[in-house]
Amino acid sequence: MRSTKNILCLLFLFVTVSSFAQSKREWMEYADAAYKNEDYKTAISFYLKVVDKGTAVDITRPYEAKPYVKIRKVKDTAKVIDPTKTITSDPTEQYAIHQIADSYRLNHDYANAEIWFKKSVDNNSPDYPYERFWYGDALMKNQRYPGAAYQFEQVMTDAEKKDSAMFKLAKLKIAGCYLATDTSNIKAGVKVIKMDSIFNAGTASFAVNYYGDANTIQFTTAREGNTVIDPKKQDSKFICDIYTLKKTNSGWNSLEKVSGPVDTETHEGAGFLTLDRSNYFFTRWSTINKNECSIYLSKSMNDKWLSAEKLNDNINLAGYKTMQPSLSPDGSILYFSSNRPGGFGKMDLWYVNLDDDSRPTSSPINMGSLFNTAEDEVTPFFHYYTSTLYFSSSGHAGFGGLDIFKSSYNSDSLWSAPKNMGAPFNTSKDDAYFVLERSQRNGFLTSDRDDCKDCTGGACYKIYALEKDPLVYDLRGTVYNSENNQVIPNAMITMKDIRGDKEPVYLFTDAEGNYFTTLDEGMELYLKAQKNKFFGDAGNVTTLGLTESAHLVKDFFLSPIPSGDIVIPGIEYDLDKATLRPASQKILDDLTDFLNLN
Repeated sequence: MRSTKNILCLLFLFVTVSSFAQSKREWMEYADAAYKNEDYKTAISFYLKVVDKGTAVDITRPYEAKPYVKIRKVKDTAKVIDPTKTITSDPTEQYAIHQIADSYRLNHDYANAEIWFKKSVDNNSPDYPYERFWYGDALMKNQRYPGAAYQFEQVMTDAEKKDSAMFKLAKLKIAGCYLATDTSNIKAGVKVIKMDSIFNAGTASFAVNYYGDANTIQFTTAREGNTVIDPKKQDSKFICDIYTLKKTNSGWNSLEKVSGPVDTETHEGAGFLTLDRSNYFFTRWSTINKNECSIYLSKSMNDKWLSAEKLNDNINLAGYKTMQPSLSPDGSILYFSSNRPGGFGKMDLWYVNLDDDSRPTSSPINMGSLFNTAEDEVTPFFHYYTSTLYFSSSGHAGFGGLDIFKSSYNSDSLWSAPKNMGAPFNTSKDDAYFVLERSQRNGFLTSDRDDCKDCTGGACYKIYALEKDPLVYDLRGTVYNSENNQVIPNAMITMKDIRGDKEPVYLFTDAEGNYFTTLDEGMELYLKAQKNKFFGDAGNVTTLGLTESAHLVKDFFLSPIPSGDIVIPGIEYDLDKATLRPASQKILDDLTDFLNLN
C-alpha cells in the first residue's frame, strides 16, 4: 500500500514539474513572438512569466505606432517580482532577464531598463558580454552620468584589443557624459515648451515642418480618427497621418488633415512643402514590410494635389528605409536619411540631385564621415537663410539618445564640423525633428523627454515649441599706425552694405583708437578705415548665416603717407603687342584698389 502511495506521489510530482516546464516553454514562445513583432510591453509580460510564473500579462502598445495585432489574452494573476532577487545561473532565466531589459530599452522605458540590465550584469553570463554597456546607456538616459561613465570605462577595459567598435562607442559615451555635465553647454535665452493637446493628442506626435509660411505648420500624429480601411483589423490611434495647423491671434487652431491623396490607411509622415508650394514630399511606410519606407512626391496643379507617386529606384530601395525629406532653397538637392547599403552604420544622411521636375537624376550620395557614424543620423532640416543643416545623431558625443546637431555650409562650399546644440534643445532622451523659422527665434522639435500616460512605463514622441531671445551682434575694433602700432584717435570708419539695401554708416574712433557698433542679422558689410596723412585699410564683416549671438572684432592698420613722390613700378607690354604682361596687370590692379581705397 505504501509503495502504491509513493508511486502516486512521484507520478504527481513528475506531472507537476512537466507541466511547469511546458508552461515556461510556452511563455518563452509567446514572449519571443511578441519581441519579434516589436510589441515589447507584451513581450516583457511573457518573459516575466519565465522568471516568475505568477506574473500577470499587461498588454499595452509599443513606443511607436505599429499596425494593430491581436494578442493572446492571459488571465490576470498579478504578482510583483522583486528584480533584486532574480540572480540566477539558469541559462533560460538569464536569457529572459536579458530580454526583459532589452525590451524595456527598446520601449524607451529606461527606468526599468536600468533595473533589469543591472540584474543581467550581475548574472555575469558569457552570452551577453556587453550587457554592461547597455546598463551604462540606461544610466545615461536617466541622467545618472557619473555612474554611466564608470560603466563605460569598464566596457572600454573589457573591449580593448577585443572589439574596437565597442571600445570606440564606450569612449564616445564617456565624452557625452562629460558634455552633459558641463554647465557651459546650457544655452541661455532659450525656452522649450511642450505643446498642448491640439498637437500632442494620441499615442505619438512628431515631425513638425512649415507648410508654406511661418504661421502654418504640418506635423505627423497617431490618434483617434486617422485613416483606416477596416476598423476591425486596424486601430486608428496607431496609424500615422499628417495634419496642418494655422496660427492666429488666439493661438494654433484649424486642425485638419493634409489635403489630397496623402493620408491613406498606411503610416505617413515627415512631409516637406517646397517654397513655391508646388511639390510636396513625404514618407510612406510599406504595407508589406514594416521595416521599409519610401519618399513619395505629390505635385500641385490648379490648386489641387495630384496622386502621390513613389520616387524612382535612384532613391528608394526595396527592403530599406528612405525617409524624412528636406530640400535646398532652389529645390535642386533633396536631403534624407536612409539605412541603404553603402553607409557608415545604421541610418545615415544622404542627398540626391533633382531635375527641374523634382525627380532624382542620379544615385544618392552619402554625406560622409563628417556627418555619419556607425550609429543613427536622422531628421535633416536645411535652414535656407543661414545655410545650416540641422540633424539628429546618436553617434556623435551627446547627452544620451538622439541629440540635435548643426553644420553650416560656407562660401568655400565646405560644411563645418557638426556642433551639439546643447541644453535645453538636447536632453538625455531622444531629441529630433528640429525646425526653425527665418528669424531663428521660433521653431519646433520632437522629444520623448517626458513620460506620457499613453505609454505606460515609458515615453513617446511629443512636440515641443522653442522660443529664443533675439540674436545679438556687435562689432568692435581698434585703428593702429602700422609702423609703430600706436593707436589712431578720430579715424573714420565707413560701413557700406554690400547689397546696397542700407545707407552707409560712419563711425569715429575715440581717444584710445577704439570704435563700437551694433549690427543687424543677415548683414554683409564692407568696412574702410581712413585718417588724414595715412593710407586707408579695408575689410569685410558679415552676420549672414550666423546661428548664435556673436561679438565680432575688426582692427585696422593704417600706413603713414611718405613725403615726396610715390614710385610706381614700370608697366610692361609683350613685345610688339598691346598686351600687358601678367606682372604688369597685377601692378595696375593693385593701383586701382589703392586709389579706390584712398
